Amino acid sequence: MNKIAFIFLIYNVINHEELWHMFFSNIDKEKYNIYIHYKYDERLDFFEEYKVQKNIPTKYADISIVKAQNFMLTEALKDKNNTHFIFISGSCIPLKPFHHIYNNLEEQ
Repeated sequence: MNKIAFIFLIYNVINHEELWHMFFSNIDKEKYNIYIHYKYDERLDFFEEYKVQKNIPTKYADISIVKAQNFMLTEALKDKNNTHFIFISGSCIPLKPFHHIYNNLEEQ
């Protein structure tokens, strides 16, 4: 089954984390993976288990952001079922339901 890799690049928290929790509620976990890269390690309410163990130190408008993205892609590519990759900042919120995104990816 194809999966979507949701790759969060955050400072310390996911704004409106409860919205993301609801977004993934009742969704088959075989359809997605979550990866979280953080700058500052603060406890997350719902997604703590998805934080990557290695952390790339980042600075604003610096090549280090690209290095962190590349590292996260490398992590996501370890699961051969990840076929789509979505980068998300800590301030993003979901505007469409999961099923809409999943079912419409191949149409683009």
